[in-house]
Amino acid sequence: MNLKRYIMPIVLLLTSIAMMIGDEEMRSAKAAFFGNTLFFPFVASLKTIESNQSLRQENFTLRSRLTESTLQNLALINELKEYTGVASIGFDTAGMEFDLAEVIGYSGQFQERNLIVNKGKRSGIASGSAVISGNGIVGKIVTVTDTYSIILPFSNPRFQVPVMDIRTSVQGILQSDIAGTISMNMVKLGSEIAAGDTVVTSNLSGLFPKGYPVGTISRIRESADNLFLSAEISPFTLVENLEHVFILKERKNNGQ
Repeated sequence: MNLKRYIMPIVLLLTSIAMMIGDEEMRSAKAAFFGNTLFFPFVASLKTIESNQSLRQENFTLRSRLTESTLQNLALINELKEYTGVASIGFDTAGMEFDLAEVIGYSGQFQERNLIVNKGKRSGIASGSAVISGNGIVGKIVTVTDTYSIILPFSNPRFQVPVMDIRTSVQGILQSDIAGTISMNMVKLGSEIAAGDTVVTSNLSGLFPKGYPVGTISRIRESADNLFLSAEISPFTLVENLEHVFILKERKNNGQ
């Protein structure tokens, strides 16, 4: 016969009988004694469970507050980046309005990659609009939907725009090759250009107003037919690092 299975019921029965004997003060004293001796492991376990539950709840509350604060800080950081970007446009926008847009994705591969931004027809964006950053040109809008647009950047080989040397006004065509090299091509042989010169958009550009920053000349070489010069450009804007861009819209009414 297994007596162990009956030990706990017998102990509880005897404890219950003992608790019934005596007045209220004596029963309170017995309860304190049993709680600190016989039932101490159970009482301690219950207190530990309650404490753990309280700690878990407190930890959950603190984590929730931390997450909320992190999201608020992130929103403020992104807002600051937007204001900083607007303030960084240090060149004349020629009286044109612009709309701030966020880069939300890419289309295409490698050097033929286009940018996708979160502004479209609902924001008044039109196909063919020029796109700039706080440092210089970015490209042009080639596709517009209601809620997003696709930008063909100057780093894409399909993009071309007339540019010029700001020091000498020598004209050329800004192009990129499949390897990602940005160049001012079709420069007449013997033209006065030099490494370190700043290149801007030309007065021949129908996309950008004259004088938008492009980059600086890093190296000059002759074309394969020895008829033209080609100047490699270090662009002011790194397309792959862009978070926000500015889409130029219609000219402001100077009479308003």
